[in-house]
Amino acid sequence: MAFNSQMIEEIGAWCLSSVELVAQQREARRLFFGEDDPRPVKYWPGAGEVNSRERRFLGYFMFDYALPSGEKPAAVAVKRLYSGELQAEALRAVSQTRFVLAVVKSKIQRSVYLELEEESFEVRSPIWAANVAVRQAMLAHLVPVRQGYWLPGPGWLVWPFSMGPGLRERLKRFQLDPISTERFLQSRIDSPEQEARPSPPRDSTLEKAVARLTEWAREKGHAGLVMPADEWAALVLKHMTKESTDAGGFFQVALGRLEKPPSEKELQEMLGLLMNIWNNTPQPDRGGRSANQLLPGH
Repeated sequence: MAFNSQMIEEIGAWCLSSVELVAQQREARRLFFGEDDPRPVKYWPGAGEVNSRERRFLGYFMFDYALPSGEKPAAVAVKRLYSGELQAEALRAVSQTRFVLAVVKSKIQRSVYLELEEESFEVRSPIWAANVAVRQAMLAHLVPVRQGYWLPGPGWLVWPFSMGPGLRERLKRFQLDPISTERFLQSRIDSPEQEARPSPPRDSTLEKAVARLTEWAREKGHAGLVMPADEWAALVLKHMTKESTDAGGFFQVALGRLEKPPSEKELQEMLGLLMNIWNNTPQPDRGGRSANQLLPGH
């Protein structure tokens, strides 16, 4: 019998139920969910459901958490559950598992093809094939199979932001580990009264909005976002036409200009600053008025 998805589930079930890993699982949960952080959590839509959180934790515990022996729980489970050639194949698979953020390039029958810059992965999954779309970004543990394809581990998810061409070309700079991913999805806030994603700043002119972003970008070390106001206006208007408004495409281009991954807090701040520029850009077909100026009261 070749290594398969059912075996991944068997390995995961053993990791969760094993008496010998009770103490290690408790510590892994503390680390993964940030239980020592007293700030309230407000998960991104779709990420806070109990089963979704537990599946993400299971993937981390199986493939990433290091036991005192140096082994990963999945490897211990394989040794307890299988023997002979099947054990050797399963050990190879779990030891070479990768946690990646990659983009769906195409789908053929039961296979979904991901790309990560020059790398490609054929992921065999009927569930993926039926539910994910081309150009969506997937975050998952990928488990290699001897025949040359990969299987998704527990806790995969569709990344909440789409990936434009610029960002796809630099996607290896934006790889996250499972704990960093969970922190981003948790969107912790400083107090119950504070919104996790506060309203973006509202300046009165494009020049002020650009100056605000420029100051922030220099402070955070994101030099790729430092541009004159007229260049920002041109970028906005490229994505704001009479036929369509594509704010998502504007954000993707801006994200693609980053040379290092932003922290979860920086990403939220950056999106607010970009929205501030978007809303302050004069629109030629609206008499040169910006979105802010078109609001009631202006």
